[in-house]
Amino acid sequence: MRVPWLSVGALLCSAPVLADSYRNCAQAWTLPHTPPSRIVALNQHAADLLLALDAGPSLVGVAYLDDDGMPHRQGSYFEVPVIAAKYPSSEVLYAQRPDLVVGGFASAFGNGVTSRTGLADNGVASYLLESACAGHTLDYFGHIRQDLRSLGALLHKTQRAQALSDALDADLRQAQAMASDASPVSVFYLDSEVNGLDSEGQRGFVTALLAASGARNVMADIPLSRVTVSSETLLIKDPDVIVLADALWSPASRKRQLLTTDPVLSKLRAVRENRMIAIPFTHLVPNIGSGQVALELARKLKASAPYNAPAASRVVENAP
Repeated sequence: MRVPWLSVGALLCSAPVLADSYRNCAQAWTLPHTPPSRIVALNQHAADLLLALDAGPSLVGVAYLDDDGMPHRQGSYFEVPVIAAKYPSSEVLYAQRPDLVVGGFASAFGNGVTSRTGLADNGVASYLLESACAGHTLDYFGHIRQDLRSLGALLHKTQRAQALSDALDADLRQAQAMASDASPVSVFYLDSEVNGLDSEGQRGFVTALLAASGARNVMADIPLSRVTVSSETLLIKDPDVIVLADALWSPASRKRQLLTTDPVLSKLRAVRENRMIAIPFTHLVPNIGSGQVALELARKLKASAPYNAPAASRVVENAP
């Protein structure tokens, strides 16, 4: 009689749990059943985190890819269907029959049935990356660790989540070690040029990312997340390096053209000496690969700094 009893026990242990509770954005939420089997990722960096957690087989759709238009044209992102160029309509979202929707930015969740409460009322759980929660702290790398812990638990991937968190910490330690003997390079981050020179201030993630790589955001004295900078102010700041976000909606090539042709901006040292680097947009938001991004930035800053130049004039290699 033992064998059938053990078999039933094994089946119960492997069956999905009927419900699970979790905290996200300082609120309590419920997942109808865990692990989720039909997940939709809204925003590319949310999809990247889920893929890193080996949730690919459970992903039924991704939307709003920022860096590369090819997956949208081909209809899939790492074999996951792309369901919308930007955020999907409620009809498209619910057509996926999701049991969990994960967003990278607060804008991923709309009003009504696509709001987080609207989804919950319809039996769909949601998760917003902690760095996008209202009132979040500036511990951005801590937010990534929390996302790994929370989603790792919901996906039953706790060991994988811990390994990814450990790798993040190892990359950050290595980046810090490389940068510890150098004076911070001054950097201006150009997020978009569509409606002025959009950048990030003290509260923006780029400030933390640059600090982790041994650099200094020249706009860090402004206590805001988002800032729009005038050409004259930037000329006064005259950064050593300019980082260009490379996004579908604002490609780095267009930013580079503006900087090199504008009568004022072309006078910047970083522009005259071609010290501009392009980085994919999703690498400039809190991401599963943020430790690697910080480490790569630290390597470039260290490797390209001329031995005979003062610390404030050190350069990074030009991006291809």
